[in-house]
Amino acid sequence: MRNRRGVAGLEAAIVIVVLVIVAAALAFVVLNMGFSTTQKAKTTIVSSLGEASSSLEVSGMVVGSGDVSTG
Repeated sequence: MRNRRGVAGLEAAIVIVVLVIVAAALAFVVLNMGFSTTQKAKTTIVSSLGEASSSLEVSGMVVGSGDVSTG
């Protein structure tokens, strides 16, 4: 019985190490996806600001009238 206790403790330690490695890999994937999403949002914001700040362009004819006698 005494010999089995050490083996069980070693197995538990191996399971804990594997769980830590899997958790670290999952955290890396989540952080990487967050950075990717942030970069896409930044690209979208920059392109939309470029389009929104462009000058207006008249398409077609413009007709105006005025009274030149009063200045």
